[in-house]
Amino acid sequence: GAAKRRRLLMYPHDQGNLLTCVNASQVADHALKSNYAATVFTKLDQADFMNRVARRYKAYADLVTASDFAKGARWISQAMIGGDKILGPNVHSILAVRGYDILNLDEYMESFNDVSAAPERLIRRVVQSVATNALKTLFPMDMLGESSGAQPFSHIFAPAGNSEQALVYYTDIRFLVPTSIDKLRMITGSRGADRGRMREAYGQMTGADPMTGLSIIDLCLPFLADMGEESWQTGTGLNEDEIIVEVTMAVNPAIVWKNLLEPTTNEVFDLPKGKKGTSANVWGDMFMTNEPLHEKMVKDGQGHYLNLLRLCYHWSHDKSKEIHGL
Repeated sequence: GAAKRRRLLMYPHDQGNLLTCVNASQVADHALKSNYAATVFTKLDQADFMNRVARRYKAYADLVTASDFAKGARWISQAMIGGDKILGPNVHSILAVRGYDILNLDEYMESFNDVSAAPERLIRRVVQSVATNALKTLFPMDMLGESSGAQPFSHIFAPAGNSEQALVYYTDIRFLVPTSIDKLRMITGSRGADRGRMREAYGQMTGADPMTGLSIIDLCLPFLADMGEESWQTGTGLNEDEIIVEVTMAVNPAIVWKNLLEPTTNEVFDLPKGKKGTSANVWGDMFMTNEPLHEKMVKDGQGHYLNLLRLCYHWSHDKSKEIHGL
């Protein structure tokens, strides 16, 4: 079931304030588990919220990871090894990328304002810069830019063609607000906010379904701001006027492995004895013929990694030979 599935998060290497932001995310996860009522500010009631999250998570997980009734995706679907067709290993973790941005309190408050253009501006900033920056850890930049047309990011979130797969299955936006929930309610003067305008703008930009493809949650981290000058978090880099926007996107592993391997099939190389060879020959021949090393890897419990390397080698090698007619 979904409970057994792990999630692997990738962060962009050039993310500013990464440590502060990641710590805040972990604090938020912990707060959600232990003190829900004082953490979630907007008024989606708890059961509904947990339901939505679990449902979306399961739907995504069934696309990707194997369970009792779902086949699951594979890393490297198949390759021919020694005349046998070998299937790649199943994907067992949900793969997601996460990026951060910082808002000040005024910008955050404006995101509730359904008659201004602020919610749209914020979504544009999230999709255009935060999401693109996070996705570039796994996808080449030429897949990520805007396309022309009404929904400039639909090729990433909801491609129209049947043959094309989405790069991103769903998006989770969390606002981590370092203040207490009572303070926040006092400032906003409201207890509930559905963020309808943000959802609309998201739908228009990405073509994805804004109800099932996007979740927006506001979390107060009450034990961050209320502790005063002499508290332990003086100097932790959190400030009541800095609201962290955390954007997490569950990505499609089938496209990830292809993007990592396909560039290796582009070129042909000169091998020592005047032969032409593939990039797999260059990096892998020594390794593939090193039987003692293979035995040692298996003995050390690295057999699954060895198989993955074998699949990489053969997939890339066969594909290159086919493309360049070697």
